[in-house]
Amino acid sequence: MTADLEARKLSIIEYLAELDNESVIHQIENLLKPSVDFWDTLRQGEKESIQRGISQLNEGKRISYDKYLKKYQASKS
Repeated sequence: MTADLEARKLSIIEYLAELDNESVIHQIENLLKPSVDFWDTLRQGEKESIQRGISQLNEGKRISYDKYLKKYQASKS
């Protein structure tokens, strides 16, 4: 690491040590914590459905959005 990078990191640490603003600290925590991948929050059936849809798209099995809406609306009637 360069000396400049080390100096910047120390400056941030000093700033954080004296920071009293709860909102800013919370925002910094959110930046530093690893974010949760939404895929990991899905149920197995949802994952399989998405994977099936991707496979269908890759195979050229597509319908227009308008056709999808008509089919979806018809199924609700």
